[in-house]
Amino acid sequence: MNVLIPISSNGGEPMDNQPINNTDYTKQQAVAANSAFDEAVKHFLRNWIESGTVADSAKGRDVDSNAGTFTDFVRYASIAEETETFIEEGALRSFFKHHDDALEQLLGHSDIADHLLRQGWAVYFEPDAYEPLLAKFEKRIYNLAVHREHLEIPFRYSPTSRQGTNGDSIGWADLPVDHQVREDIGYYFGTRRSDTTALAILGRQLQREALLADHLPIHVMLEGHMEDSLRAIRTATEQLQADGDRRIHCFVIQRRHAADDRHLGAALLLMNPAQPNQPQRLIFCDTLNPNGQPPWWHSFKRKVDVVFPQPEGTTPVSDRLEDGGVNLQRLHDGVPVRHQDIDCAFYTASMARALIQTAIQQPEVILYGPTDAVVSQMTSRMTDYFESANCPKDPVAVREVNVIRRWNTGREALLNLMRGA
Repeated sequence: MNVLIPISSNGGEPMDNQPINNTDYTKQQAVAANSAFDEAVKHFLRNWIESGTVADSAKGRDVDSNAGTFTDFVRYASIAEETETFIEEGALRSFFKHHDDALEQLLGHSDIADHLLRQGWAVYFEPDAYEPLLAKFEKRIYNLAVHREHLEIPFRYSPTSRQGTNGDSIGWADLPVDHQVREDIGYYFGTRRSDTTALAILGRQLQREALLADHLPIHVMLEGHMEDSLRAIRTATEQLQADGDRRIHCFVIQRRHAADDRHLGAALLLMNPAQPNQPQRLIFCDTLNPNGQPPWWHSFKRKVDVVFPQPEGTTPVSDRLEDGGVNLQRLHDGVPVRHQDIDCAFYTASMARALIQTAIQQPEVILYGPTDAVVSQMTSRMTDYFESANCPKDPVAVREVNVIRRWNTGREALLNLMRGA
């Protein structure tokens, strides 16, 4: 993959870099592929313009007067020059403005779609910041698409506050002095955080995994934030009680903690329909345990007791809370923000998937096993991030996994558009 990955940081010490060679794809190959892609998009836009836009009507007016004269030739030349300038600058933005299915139309052309849908091995990732080397018009496509509701291409676009008039990304150094953003979070595939589309893709993957359940029914909860999913679990359990269902049900959550907290966590609850106000088991799985306990531990306990209140004088439900977290996410003091590890969406999705697999393959561990047994089973199934149970891989290998997952999540969003999903 030709990525330079920061190995570590020690209290603000300069970071070393180490190349990862996951593919032999070179920068020269990427530049050539990007150039061909830009030409394909410009050809597409040229055909769009010539099929009945302002340029055609202007040419029609010229034909009516001074046809065949030198003046007519100059006017045609001027129109052609203006058209090429328009194609290089604002035509793509205009195309997106005129067509609600602009991205779908572009994906309908094989030479454009093949490039946008290329596999990670056919992408050159720039050293230091892990950015894929994208074509000029490719960046514009992703940036313009994000203005359409729920049609983001995850990890491929710049926030609208970091876009120019024609959809170009604005570098930090080029922002106005009075810009409100206080921190340069870098790009790391455009947006550094998981958007709604990315979380929906990860959620669907988890739901498909849960369909394989047999002995222990499993439900994936993706409602709102963590507290919203807890409420949805209680409501669902009350409905199971009303339906006469007597089986123990397993609920797995992967959500953000709160509206004002972009960090994601995972949780597992075992619910007995006979007691919808008292989870039989409650395991909270975080990805960041810098001091042996997740920083969101007490916040999560409060959420649990709000959703599952108990009579005064009795033991609160949160006292049953088990810590199933792992210290997988690595944030280092003194590291440039663009190097920080904020891939909690992929970590928590991996944890939730492993919990689902454990509940399917070894339900007795989920039902009766101690917390450390659950964590061991979970981490042994997280093969992208762990060498074996409770033994995480080197941060370099973990970063490589996340770089590819970012790319593949965007690719899946594009494939979903093509399928009309």
